[in-house]
Amino acid sequence: MALKLCLHGVRIAHPETFTEDVAKLLKLTVEQGKLREKKYGENLSARYRRSRLRGGPLLPFKVRLSEGILLVDSHLSDLFDVEFSYSAGSEKPVLAAVQQLLSGGDEFVVAEPDLKLRLHALAGKPYPRVSGETGRLRAMNQYLYWQVLIINWFWHLLYRDPDNRLLVRQLRVKIRRLRSCLVFFKEGLPEEQVSDWQTYFREEADSLSNMRELDAAAQNCRRRREAAGEDGDLSTVLLEMFLRLRQDEKDKFFSHSFLNRHTEKLAEFMLWLNILQTGAFKELGKESARHFVSRRLDAWCKKMLSLSKKYPDFSDMDDLHEIRIKVKRFRYVTQTVDLTELSVDLLRQLKQLQDVLGLLHDDYVNAYWARGIALQHPGEEELQKQIQSFLSWQSARSESLLAVVSEMWENFMQMLKEK
Repeated sequence: MALKLCLHGVRIAHPETFTEDVAKLLKLTVEQGKLREKKYGENLSARYRRSRLRGGPLLPFKVRLSEGILLVDSHLSDLFDVEFSYSAGSEKPVLAAVQQLLSGGDEFVVAEPDLKLRLHALAGKPYPRVSGETGRLRAMNQYLYWQVLIINWFWHLLYRDPDNRLLVRQLRVKIRRLRSCLVFFKEGLPEEQVSDWQTYFREEADSLSNMRELDAAAQNCRRRREAAGEDGDLSTVLLEMFLRLRQDEKDKFFSHSFLNRHTEKLAEFMLWLNILQTGAFKELGKESARHFVSRRLDAWCKKMLSLSKKYPDFSDMDDLHEIRIKVKRFRYVTQTVDLTELSVDLLRQLKQLQDVLGLLHDDYVNAYWARGIALQHPGEEELQKQIQSFLSWQSARSESLLAVVSEMWENFMQMLKEK
C-alpha cells in the first residue's frame, strides 16, 4: 500500500495558477483531471479538480494536486492540496520535493490526505480510536500523526493572529503532549534519532516560553490589581512593563520564524515515523498496542511512585519543578493514549495536582521576571514599590498552595498504588 504525505495550502499567492505554479516549482508537467464531488454526510462535502504531475520515468513518487472547495457545516473553505504518494525507501526524495515546494511563496501545513477523515475532523469528530490489537508501531504512528496535524494547524493560526495569547499557551501544550507521547513510545527505537526529535520539540515549545511566561505574569498582575479593590491602580506601572516586554518577545519571535519552517520539520517527522514501520524496526510492531501500553504504563507508574524518595522536599521549588514535569508528562500521555484506561478519579486527581504545581511554578517564574525588571530600573521608586507589593502578594499565595500540595501528592500516590 502506498504511503502518503499531504500538504495543504493555507495562503496561496496566486490561486488562479496554483497547479501550474506547483508544477513549475517541482519541475513537472500537469495532467489535468476532471471535476469531482464527494459527499460524506449532511453538510460535509468536497468539490474539487484533481490533477496529476508527471515527471521522468525514474521519479520515485507520484504527485497529485487538488484545488476546489470544502463544505463543513455551512462553512466554505478553499482546498489547495499537494499529495505525495510513495513507497517505503523513497522518503529522502519526497522530503527534497517537499523542501522545494516550501521554498516558494505559498504557505502550507501538513494535512490529512483522506478528505472524508479531514472533513469529519473539521466538524469536530475525533480520529478513529486505536485498537488494542494493533501493532505497537502502527499505534504509535496513529497517536502521533493526528497530533502533528493539529500542531501544524495551530502554528498557522498563531501566524495569522500573533497577538492571541490563548494560542501561544495551547500550542505549547500540544507540542509538549506530542513530545511526552514520543517518550512513552520510544522503547526500542533508534536512540539518537529519538533524542534529536525530542530536542527539536523541546526547542519548539521553549521558543514560545517567554511570551507564555509574560502572559502569565501580566495575568497575575491584573489579579493583584483586582484583589486590591479601591487601590486597583497599584500595579499599573508593573503591568505596563510586563506588557512591553511581552511585545518585545513577540516582535523578536515573529521576525525570524516562519510557518513553512515548522511545516518542513513536521513533514520530515511524519516521513521518519513511516520509516519505523519497516526494516530493522519491523519486529517491534509484532507486540500489540494493548500489551505495550500496559507494560510501559506499569513502568511509568513505578517511576512516579519513586519520586517521593527522589524529591522529598516539597518546600524546594527545584524539586517541585522536577515533580511537575513528571506529573505533566504522565498526564499528557494518559490523556492521549486511551488504551491506558486509568480511572476517572485518578485522572481528576492528576489534573488537580498538575494545576496546583503549575500555579506554584508560575509564581516562581513571575518573581524571576519581576526581580529582573527591578534590577534594570533601580531608580524608579514607584516601580520598585509595585514590584515588592506584587512579590509579597505572590508569596502569600504560594504559601497557601504549598500547604495543600503535599497532601494532594500523598493522595495521588495512594491512588496510583491502587490503580
